[in-house]
Amino acid sequence: MATKKSVKSTIVEKKDPGIAAVISAFCMLIVGAPAVGYFYIDDFRKGIEYLIAAWVLAGAVVVGYLVIGISTGVGLCCFPVFLIPIVFDLLIVWDVHLQANGEPTKLPRF
Repeated sequence: MATKKSVKSTIVEKKDPGIAAVISAFCMLIVGAPAVGYFYIDDFRKGIEYLIAAWVLAGAVVVGYLVIGISTGVGLCCFPVFLIPIVFDLLIVWDVHLQANGEPTKLPRF
């Protein structure tokens, strides 16, 4: 008796790059998690990697700012340091858009 193997066809749904970028930007502004856009486009590994990276970078900048500000008394002259996590978050939003569009991404995997 011959057995018949069923072949499952997997349909990969192409996600809208605009929606992916909006989700990423919205989450960046609300909870500081721009990598949520990767979850929308079904790249969970890269989403977790960059979610952790963005939070670690932001935390390091805040802790460094507080340590330097408290120990030296210098406060607002270090303000441009806060642009580093913002630029990194915007780069993640752009990378999510590129990946959802099927283009080569700029950010590597860890």
